[in-house]
Amino acid sequence: MKIGFYGASKAGISLALYFKEHGLEITGFYNRTYEKASKASSMTKTQVFETPEDLIEASDVIFIAISDTFIEEVSKNLYSLHLSQKVIGHLSGALTSDAIKAKCKGKFSLHPIQTLRGQPEDVQLLKKAVFSLEGDDEGEKIAKIILQKIGNKYIELKKEDKVVYHLAATVASNYLVALLNFSYLLYKKIGLEDEVIFSIIKSLSSASLENFLKDRLNCLTGPAARGDILTLQKHYNALPDEKKTTFLELLKLAADLIFEKGDKSVCEKLQQFINVKGGEKNE
Repeated sequence: MKIGFYGASKAGISLALYFKEHGLEITGFYNRTYEKASKASSMTKTQVFETPEDLIEASDVIFIAISDTFIEEVSKNLYSLHLSQKVIGHLSGALTSDAIKAKCKGKFSLHPIQTLRGQPEDVQLLKKAVFSLEGDDEGEKIAKIILQKIGNKYIELKKEDKVVYHLAATVASNYLVALLNFSYLLYKKIGLEDEVIFSIIKSLSSASLENFLKDRLNCLTGPAARGDILTLQKHYNALPDEKKTTFLELLKLAADLIFEKGDKSVCEKLQQFINVKGGEKNE
């Protein structure tokens, strides 16, 4: 099985490196910007293709490794005399295989649930990654051969579940980074140096994640978990106006977990605080 990549994206480069390490044959890369394809091919020690047709002719499986916005358009315009004999996949977490409009032998979506930077170090990250798979019969058949070769765990998704699945992944990754940066900026506001801030955040967030994985319902600590309204009021007052709504929304998420745990009295205190402060902002 020969695998080629349309698009020299970070995810495409990382997967090409990972696939090669597991003995899969990578033909190379095509990219609209030749320099990017050349760089990707150099990193992966594969071929650089000047046209999509050349890539398709040289490959049995083509991964469309580009922005979600352009997958449908690009796949619709793919052409080759032998396209009907090829299997095409994409790497999007949010789009289904229906986004592939080419008339091909099979189509699939294979998404690594991992943050990738297009660097050799990503190979180690991918060893621990779970993949998601969705596609038609022939597409899934080929994708499962690839998954068997690399040995990663994977989940099979229904088309209608892909958006929520991808949303969950972005919350656990992208928005987590935004939340950590929120903490960073607050520490920066009181004059702490980066080295100290990163040490604090690493210690707190690592312990919180470990506790969450061990005991999700009982891992929440701090003033929200205690229903400590006086401290929450001080936190609220310390925030600039434009961040107060963010604080209340985070508190709502904490209240949801506390409600699920069954601590109704604390949950009621939090809801009352949220309602009062939310009402003040709307006045």
